This record gives sequence, C-alpha cells and structure tokens, in this order.
Amino acid sequence: MQNIAIEQSEPVGQDHLYPPPREIKRLYEIAQHGALTSLNSLRQFLGSDVDINLNCLSLLTLPVLIDRINLFYRDHLGFHLRYSGEITGEIYTFFAERDAKMLIDKMLGHKRFKYGKRFNRIELSVLTELVNIVSNAFWRAMTDKTGMNWYLAPPTLINDLSRTLFYSSKIYTVDYFLVHFEYVLPTMDVRIQFIVLPTQQTLTKIFSKLNPSDAPDVGYAKSF
Repeated sequence: MQNIAIEQSEPVGQDHLYPPPREIKRLYEIAQHGALTSLNSLRQFLGSDVDINLNCLSLLTLPVLIDRINLFYRDHLGFHLRYSGEITGEIYTFFAERDAKMLIDKMLGHKRFKYGKRFNRIELSVLTELVNIVSNAFWRAMTDKTGMNWYLAPPTLINDLSRTLFYSSKIYTVDYFLVHFEYVLPTMDVRIQFIVLPTQQTLTKIFSKLNPSDAPDVGYAKSF
C-alpha cells in the first residue's frame, strides 16, 4: 500500500496480529479527507493560498516511535489532546522548531528571532489554534465515516514528547500499534506530525466501524 507502513521493534505474536489492510486504507482515506476539509480554515488562518496533503500513515510500536523522535525530531514543539467517548486515548501533534517558526512568521508577519529563542504566549496560542484546526478536521472526518461518538479535549503544550508518550503508556494499557500521520504544507515545506495513541481495543473498535459491511458510506472515500 503506497504511503502506508507497518513498523515494529519485535516480531508480532499471536496476540498482536497485523491490522486488516482494507481498514487501514479506509483510515488513510479519513485522514486524507480531514486534511482536505481543513483547507479553507488553514488558508484563512495563514492568510495565503496554501495546500495541505497527507504524506504518509504509519502503524508503529511505541519503542519505534520514541526512537524516531529522539533521532529525527529532537528539536520540536509538541501539543497533547485527550479523546474520550466510544474510543479513548491520546493525540500528540508536533512540529520541528524550524517549521513552527516558519508558521509563526507566516501567521504573525514577523521574524521570530526578534523576540528571542523561546516562544511567547501569543505565538504559542497561534500554534495551538493551528493544532485545533487540523485535529478537529480529523475528528469530523472520523465521526462522519464511522458514526462514533467521541470527543477531543483542547490541546495543551508539552515539553518532552518522548517522556510524555512513555508515561501515557504506563498510565493505562495501550494498543500494540500507534498511528502516525504526517501532513505536509508543500509551498512552505512545513510538516505536521500527528500521533494517535489508542487505549486497548480502540483500534479494534475503529477497524470494526471501517469494515465495509458496517461502515456508513458518506461518499468521500477514494480507492487506492
């Protein structure tokens, strides 16, 4: 499946079977549709005719994700949202610091270095609203496609993404696989990382709703 990967740090045992390919494609379609529905809000917010694309979807284990963050996203700015209802878990959205600075320059019309290295309260509130736009677009797309009742809490800033992910996995039992989306704003060369950490059985519930015999057809799915 193009732009879709399943990654793990150890062999999958009988209790951790690979997720169903067709349902993974449908999850990809939901994330893709969420990106499209966020376009108008993003363009108004950024004040320019930007595009946003879903670059890839990965199902990966927590150790693989933490290693990747420590290797490739050492300098980043992260936000956390909790979701609850028929499904429960955490969502983490983060940007490379370089990309966060570019977004602030675009939205506020100033160069960040004038205000020092740390992000000030206004800049953080602007980035929080951007996280809100992308997260709520994904929430609407998932809700429309599955008919599930679930809710997002407002985003909050986190200082150490790897440590927060590790602690979240210790608070409650999470599914074997986490879901990682990467969104790209190509004209700005900005990437937004979007991680869904599901509690145990949440992915099973989502995939059951995405089964062709159960899922409502809202007409936006694109075949691969």
